[in-house]
Amino acid sequence: MEVLLVTVVAAAIIYKIGREVLGSFRHPDDEDLLEYWQGITREEDRSAYRQISEHLASCDRCRDRLDELRKRPGGPGAHSPMITRRY
Repeated sequence: MEVLLVTVVAAAIIYKIGREVLGSFRHPDDEDLLEYWQGITREEDRSAYRQISEHLASCDRCRDRLDELRKRPGGPGAHSPMITRRY
């Protein structure tokens, strides 16, 4: 019984860590990026907010997409940069 309990707990921990790691490699879609920028993700799902933040820190492609989404006519925050670029 004890071995079964340890196995179940270990499997749950591995599953959770695996989801977080794989989630950080997934490129967020445009809707996810806009909700992140607007602060909706931070309020509704802290884990998703952290994953998108970590992803944006390492993915130029997604940072560029977020910049383009913000610059669209009527886009949120087009005049207030969230990400400082260093070229």
